[in-house]
Amino acid sequence: MRYQGIKVTLITGFLGAGKTTLIRHLLEQSPINERWAVLVNEFGEIGLDGAFYADLDVAISEVPGGCVCCTTSAAFQQGLNQLIRRYNPDRILIEPSGLGHPKQIIQKLRGPSYQDVLLLTGTFCVLDARHLTDQRYTQHDIFNDQIESADAIVFSHVDRYQQDDFHQLESRFASLNNPKNSPVLFLSDPMKLDVDSLDIGLTDISNGLLPLAPEETPPHHAHHESESVNQDEYWSYQKQQGEMKVVGWRWPNQTLFDKEIIIATIKALSKLNGIYRIKGVFVISSNEALFVNVARGEVVVTRSFWHGGSRLEIIGGLEGDWLAISQSHFAELP
Repeated sequence: MRYQGIKVTLITGFLGAGKTTLIRHLLEQSPINERWAVLVNEFGEIGLDGAFYADLDVAISEVPGGCVCCTTSAAFQQGLNQLIRRYNPDRILIEPSGLGHPKQIIQKLRGPSYQDVLLLTGTFCVLDARHLTDQRYTQHDIFNDQIESADAIVFSHVDRYQQDDFHQLESRFASLNNPKNSPVLFLSDPMKLDVDSLDIGLTDISNGLLPLAPEETPPHHAHHESESVNQDEYWSYQKQQGEMKVVGWRWPNQTLFDKEIIIATIKALSKLNGIYRIKGVFVISSNEALFVNVARGEVVVTRSFWHGGSRLEIIGGLEGDWLAISQSHFAELP
């Protein structure tokens, strides 16, 4: 069967699940005769995630401010249209915010605006099964929506699972008693997904067309559009959506940080209650930076070539004093 349109793969997953890691793994497998692109819809305002793809030869479009209402906003559509016009890719990988409702995104991609342009071939949810034992996640609507909207679940950090994590995994997905509508499970150590599996959502398509879903009006959330920021100036912000807060910083491009101080500071912050996610890039020389990634209190720091500025975002809940402590730390740096 022949399909027309730019193929789109949606990679969802809650904060820190490992979406970026999976997308990098997929990009490394991209066929040499195809052009692939990535659209990143971030919860924060700085536009940070694109930096984690900077070493790969791939077109990136970043849409900051990734709350649920922004997934159907002009900014989201503009970023997607820009990728299509500039690069005419064969496939677009969309990485929504970990706090984005996937159903809204799916409705947009299948709606009239893109009926003859895009073909959503699969929705994948990256899931750390350790979250299945944590009520902060299991009682969160978005966490459950991401699982329920997926054609397939790709499990991450499998090497760190305990027996109870595997038990919860089996319990959660054994309860889906309709095999026809149950997601396909990809469980491996390390996490992997072959590009041959990306079109898994096409199995239910007849006549080569995706069924159109009616576009719903998303619930309103108070938020603000980020202002144009001079990248040669220091800038910080904070915002709240529902039960989550995000705080971010951007430093002038010429600002250099001390490697040991940054690592010590990030490790200290990672132990604070209420923090879900820390992600940042800190310039340490004229052409190198530390890339910092924290989820579940686990700190990963890598060193790589970088020619942009330093930036950081922290996402946490409303409880705890993590916000005041993190602000005091970074107000004094570098």
